[in-house]
Amino acid sequence: MIENLEVDELVIGAGLCGLMYGVAAVTEGGSIAISEAHHKVGGYATNFYRNKRKFVFDCSQHKVSGLKENVGNLWNTLKRLELQSLLDEFELHEEIGTVVYKNQFIKLPSEPEDIKKTLITHFPDESAGIEKLFQDIESHGYQHYMFFRKLMNEYTINRDILRESRGLSKITARDYFKTIFKGPDIVEVLSPIAIYSGSISNEVNAFYFLHCLYAMFYGGPAFMKGTGQRISDLLLKEFVDRGGILLKKNQVHEMEDMGDHMLVTTRKNIVKTKRVIATCPPEDVVRMLKKDEKSQEFKEVLENFTVGWGHFCVFAVLSIPPDELGISSPEYLLVSDTGDDFTEEDFENDRYYDLFTLSVSNYHRVDPEGGYILQFIVLDHGDRWFHLSEEEYNQRKDKIQEKLIKRVLKTFPQIEDKLIYTESSTPKTNYKFTLATKGSAFAYKMLPKTNLGLLSNFPNDKVKLVSTWSGGPGYETAMCFGFTQGKLLNMKKTQNT
Repeated sequence: MIENLEVDELVIGAGLCGLMYGVAAVTEGGSIAISEAHHKVGGYATNFYRNKRKFVFDCSQHKVSGLKENVGNLWNTLKRLELQSLLDEFELHEEIGTVVYKNQFIKLPSEPEDIKKTLITHFPDESAGIEKLFQDIESHGYQHYMFFRKLMNEYTINRDILRESRGLSKITARDYFKTIFKGPDIVEVLSPIAIYSGSISNEVNAFYFLHCLYAMFYGGPAFMKGTGQRISDLLLKEFVDRGGILLKKNQVHEMEDMGDHMLVTTRKNIVKTKRVIATCPPEDVVRMLKKDEKSQEFKEVLENFTVGWGHFCVFAVLSIPPDELGISSPEYLLVSDTGDDFTEEDFENDRYYDLFTLSVSNYHRVDPEGGYILQFIVLDHGDRWFHLSEEEYNQRKDKIQEKLIKRVLKTFPQIEDKLIYTESSTPKTNYKFTLATKGSAFAYKMLPKTNLGLLSNFPNDKVKLVSTWSGGPGYETAMCFGFTQGKLLNMKKTQNT
């Protein structure tokens, strides 16, 4: 039975961005409903069970940036919303992780000065380039990182470096590294860090990559104490406790502009609302507005963007704690001897899986109650999966899982006879949980000259694109952008009444 509902705002999607928007907006007194297609909230920040619920696996990584007190944007956001319960769910770690390259284990500590000393110790001939890198992180990286605070009129752009920042946005991170470093080895050690933003160094623009380095080195690297689902559930509780409405298993089918309001048809409801907040892919928003000719023209704008990476993930359960096998770091980035600079041919013939950075996350260290679990992650793309038949899909899934496990065993042979269970997910799995285009886990690629600002001018003023698709990938971005837009739109609404 279809039920009618009337609210000030309808948020499409109960991922971290949608939930944070909902909490911020309902706190300002608006009537807010969130419509979620899945049977539970979280989007990418969720989990699933296997082996008769014996094992619980996170769909995403635990690593989060921006939680350093009085420095990180996410810390600032959670404090403003009085979400101390969420702040308590994160733990600042003493190290970012360990890069494994050419049989060297390079442990990256969590404080920027210590990171700099570590790099100079391993690459003394590159000391000038390392100093330059950290100067650029503190200037250009900081400027990009403060984007959300600029939206709130809390940060003024440093125009003295604006021209250089724009130049950095037009080249790749790898090209930037080549201008400041003498040799390739330090480039291959730093490039893997791009995986945290769903990027690769020969694609991501240097300006955005410096932002990512600032967020990770200075903003406060942290880990969720439990699974991503716990964070999502806590945000949901805050949203509902503050007066919000959640509509689960309620996919949005169509939206129509009725002049003074939007009429939204979902699986269970007909919703009358003053504004729609879309945290889903922009392509889906255009599809939902199929009767709106101006919105259809927005397809041309979307052609400026490239759908980002998803990932292939192996969930590996051990019979004993990883620490007892010498796996003590929260994360290892396994870099091939040739580095991340692979070719299109490597990607097409699957040699890519042997070359690109493989993340080994020690989930047991950050969530001991979850079991003796390791997670092996490599960036992947939906184009390699969605066209396959079920038989082809399963065969390919087994093949790639075997490839990745073999790579891990080369570095950690001691775990081979301790593996008791494995499960894998693909970009197609990502789509199941998020409905993200092509199973992307990181929205659009931040390529040179990519301008997400184009997405802020959606032709229908009753529809706002508020998501990592329009704000940039990552947990910190999702939560801060949701909060910022929730505050700004409600401030404007207050000013207009």
